[in-house]
Amino acid sequence: MNIKVENLNKQYTKKNSVDVKILKNINLEIKSGQKVVLIGPSGVGKSTLIHILGLMDRPTSGKVYIDGIDCFDKDDKYLRVIRRNYIGFVFQFHYLMPDFTVLENILIPVWKNKELKLKQAQGILNKAGLLHRQAHYPSELSGGEQQRVAIARALINNPRVIFADEPTGNLDRRTGLEIENLLFDVSTNTGAALVLVTHDEDLVKKAYRVIKIIDGCIL
Repeated sequence: MNIKVENLNKQYTKKNSVDVKILKNINLEIKSGQKVVLIGPSGVGKSTLIHILGLMDRPTSGKVYIDGIDCFDKDDKYLRVIRRNYIGFVFQFHYLMPDFTVLENILIPVWKNKELKLKQAQGILNKAGLLHRQAHYPSELSGGEQQRVAIARALINNPRVIFADEPTGNLDRRTGLEIENLLFDVSTNTGAALVLVTHDEDLVKKAYRVIKIIDGCIL
């Protein structure tokens, strides 16, 4: 999946009618299989950018092309279909459903076809080293295990691009390294593009490309 961004802007209007510009004239391309890291201080627009690239939010102006299609020229139903079928998201907070087992949490994006996806989900769990935990609940897992479940959930639809927003931010260094290696291995093995937001300098060294954002602009 190839992503191209042209003159992307995002701003919010506060209650006092003051416009806050989050992203300013962003232009970039991300190609299939690339491992891209977004860096920069907190609050400069990194998370906003990947939310737009992942079609979770609309820009104020500008274009986002996915495989040549102008996505934000389409309606919300089209965006949902693309997100569901081609995009995986991993957040800093895992957002697992506490009353669902590990296996059920992974199957949530494909719940209507969960019986057909059961073996695939178990296969992903096995690769993540958590097959023995499939019947456990999130409260019974460590932070690193919960994040691995979140990654497995993001992979259940075989995404062509994976967005990860500070996926190791709440983890200790050893566990964070395991999560990083898992994400990079998945990208390498599947050919999916990987786009990460991070402050981790060691993770930056592994990237194919590093994009620095300062005050809403690509430096």
